Amino acid sequence: MTADILHMEDGDAIAYLRAKGFSDEVKAIKDIKLLAETPFKQYIQDIINYSALSPSPSDSLNNLEKIASKAGEDVIRLLCGDNNSLRQLVFISGSSNFLSNILAKNGSGTDYLFKGKGLYIKKELEAFSAELEEAIKESKWSYGSNDHLKYIARTLRLYREREYLRIGARDILNIASMAETTLELSDLASACLDAACRFCLEKLKGDYGIPVYIDFDGTKRESEFVIIGMGKLGGRELNFSSDIDIIYVYSSDNGETTGVTPLSGVEKNGGLSGVISLHVFFVKLSEMVTKLIGQVTEDGLVFRIDLDLRPEGRSGDLANSLRSAEIYYESWGQTWERAAMLKARPVAGSLRLGEEFLKMLEPFIYRRYLDFSAIEEIKGMKEKIDFSLLRRDPDAVDVKLGFGGIREIEFFIQALQLINAGKDRSIRGQNTLRILKALEEKGYIASDDANTLIEVYLFLRDVEHRIQIVEARQTQAIPKRAKEVERLAKMLGFKNTQQKSAGELFWERYKIITERVHEIYDRLFYKPSREMEEGIQNEVFIVLSDETEWCDAIKILKGFGFNEPERTFENLKLIKHGQPFSHIPQRTRVVLGRILPFLLSRIIASPDPDMALAHLERFAAKIGGRGIFYSLLAENRKVMELLVKLFSTSAFLSRQFIEHPEIMDYLLSSEVNKTYKEREEMYKEITSIVESAEDYESKLDALRRYKNTEILRIGINDVFGGESAGMDVSTVSRQITCLAEAGLEKAYQMALDEVSRRYGMPGDKRFAVLALGKFGGEEITYSSDLDLIFVYGGAGETDGERRVSNHEFYAKLCQRIISVLAAVTREGFVFKVDTRLRPSGSSGPIVITQEAFLKYHESKAAVWERQAMIRARHAAGNIDFGNETVASLHNIIYKKGLNDEDITELLRIRKRMELEIAKETPDRYNIKTGKGGLIDIEFAVQALQMRYGKDIINVRSPNTMHGLENLAEEGIINFSDYDLLKEAYNFYRLMENRMRIVHDRTDEVIIKGSSDVSRLAKRSGFEGEDAGGKLIRQYLGYSKMVREIYTRIMGFGGGI
Repeated sequence: MTADILHMEDGDAIAYLRAKGFSDEVKAIKDIKLLAETPFKQYIQDIINYSALSPSPSDSLNNLEKIASKAGEDVIRLLCGDNNSLRQLVFISGSSNFLSNILAKNGSGTDYLFKGKGLYIKKELEAFSAELEEAIKESKWSYGSNDHLKYIARTLRLYREREYLRIGARDILNIASMAETTLELSDLASACLDAACRFCLEKLKGDYGIPVYIDFDGTKRESEFVIIGMGKLGGRELNFSSDIDIIYVYSSDNGETTGVTPLSGVEKNGGLSGVISLHVFFVKLSEMVTKLIGQVTEDGLVFRIDLDLRPEGRSGDLANSLRSAEIYYESWGQTWERAAMLKARPVAGSLRLGEEFLKMLEPFIYRRYLDFSAIEEIKGMKEKIDFSLLRRDPDAVDVKLGFGGIREIEFFIQALQLINAGKDRSIRGQNTLRILKALEEKGYIASDDANTLIEVYLFLRDVEHRIQIVEARQTQAIPKRAKEVERLAKMLGFKNTQQKSAGELFWERYKIITERVHEIYDRLFYKPSREMEEGIQNEVFIVLSDETEWCDAIKILKGFGFNEPERTFENLKLIKHGQPFSHIPQRTRVVLGRILPFLLSRIIASPDPDMALAHLERFAAKIGGRGIFYSLLAENRKVMELLVKLFSTSAFLSRQFIEHPEIMDYLLSSEVNKTYKEREEMYKEITSIVESAEDYESKLDALRRYKNTEILRIGINDVFGGESAGMDVSTVSRQITCLAEAGLEKAYQMALDEVSRRYGMPGDKRFAVLALGKFGGEEITYSSDLDLIFVYGGAGETDGERRVSNHEFYAKLCQRIISVLAAVTREGFVFKVDTRLRPSGSSGPIVITQEAFLKYHESKAAVWERQAMIRARHAAGNIDFGNETVASLHNIIYKKGLNDEDITELLRIRKRMELEIAKETPDRYNIKTGKGGLIDIEFAVQALQMRYGKDIINVRSPNTMHGLENLAEEGIINFSDYDLLKEAYNFYRLMENRMRIVHDRTDEVIIKGSSDVSRLAKRSGFEGEDAGGKLIRQYLGYSKMVREIYTRIMGFGGGI
């Protein structure tokens, strides 16, 4: 067959080669004839067949002919004796002109790949470094000591070329995976940079001495230097034509070089010359490294260097000290620089200094709070890239920067890292594939999306490599010519079929996978804003437009239901444009403009639009131009809805949030969705937080912060979820009670530590805190005080150096407990404490022995005091002692029963409450102390408990509803009355809850026809224009029935 092709007529040979897939048949014939003059002659037919299967058959023959002229006969014999090696060489020749040209330079390339088995060698960073060091040593002998720069420059370039040949051939032949290829390219770059750095540093030390800085403690230390790899080098993802993005950093500016002793000339600085500042020294070092690596010589270059990512970009200093870099990033660092720093990695020089640099920048790169501003800024960066590509070449398909390309995958990952990695260290890192897997594992992206992005990323990086390796051109654009696309497709493994060419199959897959990537990218960056605008009425956009006339805006706002439209309009202007003389950055305005229509549409539908918008304005004023908070909202519609509900329902919770906007992080966490926590869980959390504080004052603040955060959690679940989230009024009360119990127990422990440290411990350590009132009944709500009584065991004294009596010790302990809970710090207070229910009230001692306490209630307590003690229960301190005290107390108060004189006294007290506290009129009602109000139910239940509790233990309960249920179970109250009282009680508690949650203070008055009652009704679930009227009618119905039952129970109808 060889003789046939070599002796065919030109026409027959052309037809034969055309059928084989050769495009330039004339040139192919010429190359075949030249190959026939080499030792390859007897393998011409194999070469033709292998070439026909290569990505570019004609280039394959042409390149192979050039290689054959330089390859040694022993290598050719080796190739000819091994069909697989010959096939590999032909495939390389038909794939990459760049690699073929390296092979054609001399015979060492083919020796290295085939004779030296370079194709099957995989190298780590250590191997590159060791080989370079050896090569540099050998070069010294070749070039002599007077030509240092020349020998290091040439050695680096030749080594890089040899390794590019090996890495590229392994990649083309699919011996190495894409990940292995990029890793080797990156490690090769790191080794070259480190070799250059070490050489240049030694050269400069010889000229200027050692760079020395003075540390903060006055110690002199040698200043270090590091090269920070950014971008693909930082991620160990370099491709064949990548620039290497680097930043030069050194230890400090505070110092200078030691200088050197001059060989001749004028001596300075005490006999030394060459003393220069550290900044000048390290700028010189940076210039030398840049030139040594990036300058084009007769041997080419090592790597193109890009320094634009350094502080202040092209206008900035070539090298920066740690402190100057810190100041720059703290003061002027932008989101794109944070994104760039995600891939930062020390690659050469002092790796220890590099780690210190990255540690220093962690607060800049990774925000403490969830940071959604990154999404808007990254989206803007991508839109600029898209516009640039469109302007440069509208028809270009760019694998890296284009639609669904590599950059969209990278931006998607970086956005999620910038948003979440401040809190979650597991998703920090530089490598794209590793971070994608981490994001999937932690649930930030769905498995299907992660698998898609990994698959597409690997494919697109392969495409990028194949485009670049053909001619070693710095491009990511898919070729426009069909012939070149065919070559690219075949390099990627696509093959012609009867229906479609390899190029057509490639384009089909490319379009499908890039659309999949763009859909995922679009979902993160654009879908939320489109969804947010759905269903918003046009008038919302009109009133928010700066073009709308004042009178038109006022009319629209009135129609929306604002009671003060003029003030509302001014608030909207302040939200959009900020306070006078304030500056809102443009990117913040963009995000705000995106979310404000949604917020306003939800405010319009809220229970109190005026209050909600006023709170939104205060929130906007508080955060100013910090767009991070708006970005957090922009990506979380649920949080926006939650805030509107909060702003329209509770002034005190809104105030707490506005004063501490960093709580936004908490709103985004799963913790806020917990509707219930046990007391033990809260106590563990309090203990962890308080014990981590450094001093006593910090512990007080930590305790208050925890309480505030928990009240916010409870309040959010209350107003946002309500009963549908399992958060009815009794659950709210139980949660606040658990919080109070946990806080009280912690306050007791803190107080005990402080007092015992000073006075020692008493011999009789029995001490208990008893809960009474709503706290005792587990019915406290947002503004409730804690009714407490303190009891201790008996006489004695402490065992400390400063001994005091037990009474004095426990008195100081009680005062300290009250102080821990009620003292106002910058974080507020935990709970106010009321101790007036102790024996003898405010005039009695703060703490009393158990014996005296029980004796008082046995012999002196009035009926109202016995009534109050029904709710007594152990809350903190020694639990056995507390329970024992409560059990004895209850035996005493229930033993006395309830006689006619007692009933008369209770009725008198109740009447005084109506007249002196409730002060009701035909239009003014008090849901607690008014006729038929909450107190009627409590008095009725407690009277029945006191009457029957001596003999029927089951009716004893500190909780009103439990007591009522038990009275019904025992047949003491009929189930009809029970149902009515239960219904009314729950209604009153809901009203009380919704009134107190507004301002965190006692407020039980409702006024018929007022705007306040209308807002209360909407907060309580009443709907329609007459919501307030519906609430009043329901209240009047309940109060009438409750008063009838109360009257009957309290003796007028023979109930007791």
